[in-house]
Amino acid sequence: MNRRELLKLAACSALISAVPLQRAFAAKPGKLIAATPLGLPQVILARALEDPELNNLIPERELRDWKDPDQLRAWLARAEVMVTATPTNVAANLYNRGVPVVLMNVNVWGTLGMLGLEQKGPLAKMEDLAGRHVGVPWRGDMPDLVFRYLLGKAGLEVGRDVRVSYQSSPFETVQMYVAQRLDAAVLPEPMRTATRLQSLQFGQSPNELDLQQEWARLAGGEPLLPQAGVLCRRELLEQAPEQVEALQSAIARAVDWVVSQPEDAARLGADRSPLSRQVYEGAIARTALKMVNAQEARPALEDFFSALSELSSGFIGGKLPDADFYHD
Repeated sequence: MNRRELLKLAACSALISAVPLQRAFAAKPGKLIAATPLGLPQVILARALEDPELNNLIPERELRDWKDPDQLRAWLARAEVMVTATPTNVAANLYNRGVPVVLMNVNVWGTLGMLGLEQKGPLAKMEDLAGRHVGVPWRGDMPDLVFRYLLGKAGLEVGRDVRVSYQSSPFETVQMYVAQRLDAAVLPEPMRTATRLQSLQFGQSPNELDLQQEWARLAGGEPLLPQAGVLCRRELLEQAPEQVEALQSAIARAVDWVVSQPEDAARLGADRSPLSRQVYEGAIARTALKMVNAQEARPALEDFFSALSELSSGFIGGKLPDADFYHD
């Protein structure tokens, strides 16, 4: 990947973990307008919009690429966008701040990982980070909170045991890591795969650590974190429930297709973006994707929100969302 491609990816990957996955649908009668960032959200949504059942219900559809997260937030606030993919904490925060939204589903259950310089030794567990310098994008957002939560579970303390530097975007983290100004970096997909491939071009063979696996080891449970999903404005659910249900089903089929046909999914992604097929194939392999109804995902979401709220209550807007947040 060249610098232009990494800049585009850095701008868009903000919605995979702290701005990971974004899709949107404008409330325009007779037409479904969708928006998406680069990466797996674009692949899933492009596939979903080709779904025959959705086509029969909503014949006219359009897929757009959003330019920055602030634009998408403004669309949602003004009801120009009625459905959007979003990090789950962003959805909860919007709800707790009075925006009339309903979480439809969770479909991204693992996108965070770490790359470590080979010469710094093994990176098989969080404890191996003792004495190292780690770069983290988006201070106070999901990658940072997951990382610090796991450090605490491993008995490590920032400043005492691990040096942490924060960057304003994954691109800055990648720059510092590839220049070997960091010993390790916390990155979401597909930035992690793109950086790994770039490192190999420079003769580096990075070690990798999956933070979902570390969560399971240190906190218990399965190696799955409810990181991103799809929400809609409540009026869409009330006025056109059949569209919401058709979209829900189409996204579920699209997720299954990405998981079962990764080569075809990577080809679709490469056709629609500057990212290579190789990057998409690596990102799919390193991301836990499965469609779970919001109500069914609620216990996992509340556990996840409660854990990270120990570090920052503002992460979800100060409290757990109530039952009206979760779509049945």
